Amino acid sequence: MAAIFLSHAVADTKLAKLLTDLLKEAIGVPHDDIFCSSVDGHGVPMTEDFNKYMKEQIQEPQLVFLLMTPSYLESAFCLMELGAAWAQSHKTLPIVVPPVAFGEVTRTLGLIQALDITKQSSVIDLRKAVKATDINLEKRDDHVWENKKAEWIKASKKIIGKLPGAKKVPAADHQAALETIEEQKGEIEGLEKLVDAKDDLIEKLKAAKNKDAVKAIMKASSGDDDPEEVFDELISGVKSALPSVARLVQIHIIMDHYNKAAKIDWFNERSEFEDAIQRNIINNDEGYSVAWDRKKLSKLQKALVALDHFLDSDEGEAFMDSHAAGSPTESDDRDFWDQYI
Repeated sequence: MAAIFLSHAVADTKLAKLLTDLLKEAIGVPHDDIFCSSVDGHGVPMTEDFNKYMKEQIQEPQLVFLLMTPSYLESAFCLMELGAAWAQSHKTLPIVVPPVAFGEVTRTLGLIQALDITKQSSVIDLRKAVKATDINLEKRDDHVWENKKAEWIKASKKIIGKLPGAKKVPAADHQAALETIEEQKGEIEGLEKLVDAKDDLIEKLKAAKNKDAVKAIMKASSGDDDPEEVFDELISGVKSALPSVARLVQIHIIMDHYNKAAKIDWFNERSEFEDAIQRNIINNDEGYSVAWDRKKLSKLQKALVALDHFLDSDEGEAFMDSHAAGSPTESDDRDFWDQYI
């Protein structure tokens, strides 16, 4: 039986070979005292039953190295090796490889000490762990050790940077990523509208006949108009773009724009929302989502975005603070829409 069992994922073979070479060339572990299934000369011999041989090798090693990479944590076979080492109380040294966090060691093995492979001091601690065993090490000159240590630090950095990443993520992380994407889609749409507005301004300026026309166009685009008139015009734009459905459906649509739509009360509001479904304003899907992708609601969406831009601007905030004292001033507030439409 080999004295050292190097548990690793096949995807991390290059790193496993680098560690095997370090153990032999820098620390002096004899060739036959290292078992590493993916490295030539240290794996399962020809004609042997792979699973049976692996089980035999994990029985009585003096030290088990765990190369804890993303691929390792996603490998059922690697986790069986980890579990075997844990169940038999073997002396185990987890080597944590980014982006794996130290929390994974605690989650799988408990409060066992581990090495951070990215720290230069880790190779020194690794050497100490090997020397603490009863392995009969071959003598290595201090100069050889120092040179091999430097080579390990340099080479391991390159290999770690090219290791495969995780193929799976926790469900919570996946959902958070999807939500971030949706938020960014909204931001992108808003930016696209701003670009369209700028393109429209450029076209108007190109068509201007004289300096006075240019001045008038620039004044209109600079927001120099009376804020109250701008606000009234924007509210009117929203009202005119609202589909001809029941008011409670209109409010539902507006609040959905702000991701605040409440669940539909089908007991008391069925007829109103069934009418909206038939008019292609509400989707007839599991969540009865608002059909923002329909052309029918595109004008309303643009009107709401335009209002939001105004209310988020310095002019809009100043206007609302001075002219709407005691009244709701935020467009994602239901009371705001109860007042203005």
